[in-house]
Amino acid sequence: MSSRPRALGVIIVACGVLLGVLPALPWYGTSLPTGTASLSGYGAGGALWILPVIGAALVVTGLLAVWWMAPPGTRSARVLGGATILWAVLGVAWGSLVALSPRVTVVAVRAGLPDSPLAGDWSVAVLPPAWAGLAAAALAGMAGILLMTPRPGVTAPDAPDS
Repeated sequence: MSSRPRALGVIIVACGVLLGVLPALPWYGTSLPTGTASLSGYGAGGALWILPVIGAALVVTGLLAVWWMAPPGTRSARVLGGATILWAVLGVAWGSLVALSPRVTVVAVRAGLPDSPLAGDWSVAVLPPAWAGLAAAALAGMAGILLMTPRPGVTAPDAPDS
């Protein structure tokens, strides 16, 4: 038996961990008259609380792939691959929604005065951790596809003879 399912499971686990950690890093940045400012994925895109949940689901799915060591293309590998693809699609969709349409209000905080939005049109840049989150979810999906498909010329043990 090859170690392909184990390697794919490790990749899925690593992608799940990344999806759990990346929203805490700065996702957005902008230049202000007073300097630069950055916001984490949680700070600006409050909807990112779901990415660690998706990451945890990917970790569980990856650990099951490592533990079961089901050869690619078997029924259990197809189920694990399908679950991985589902979580990966949700991760890409949700991460894209938050990264590509940030709803960020720049607020000035002055000592002794109430907070107030800064006047002006500020350009908000999406920083590399946002793109890394999307890439991690996409990589998990690709690993799920590889988990589902047997190698060319190799028939899965539970596949009917043709």
